[in-house]
Amino acid sequence: LGSRGCWSLSWPLVAKGRGRPGQVDDFADLCNLPVLNEDRILNNLRSRFYKKKIYTYAGSILIAINPFKFLPIYNPKYVKMYENHQLGKLEPHIFAIADVAYYAMLRKKINQCIVISGESGSGKTQSTNFLIHCLTALSQKGYASGVERTILGAGPVLEVRFRRV
Repeated sequence: LGSRGCWSLSWPLVAKGRGRPGQVDDFADLCNLPVLNEDRILNNLRSRFYKKKIYTYAGSILIAINPFKFLPIYNPKYVKMYENHQLGKLEPHIFAIADVAYYAMLRKKINQCIVISGESGSGKTQSTNFLIHCLTALSQKGYASGVERTILGAGPVLEVRFRRV
């Protein structure tokens, strides 16, 4: 655990194959690992990645490993599937995070914040686009809207602004 309470895992470590031979973990939530150490975490993430499970929870935090290719897990069917489900009831997914934040905002009447961080090329922009797609679908009960296109169009402007900060 890092000094600020965060894990920092880089893809080269995940890809190297550290861990005991023959040991295969596939825990959707790292908090459920029987032994919590760097090798088991990396082994679990690697095992899930090779099964095309790019998302893994660490409690209420979602870890995403960029597959650098399209996976068919972002269509309206998935938005609907994750709607109104608690975290952990279904496989980890960015739509689950969007759904929990959206409905918490409605129920509690307080602002919600989703933080996306990672190294250059880690998929932050794409993850943001998936979140916006899901949030606009949830808010409008539709899957293609002018609001979504407007917000997605602002993405490059926001990226440039925040890179300078």
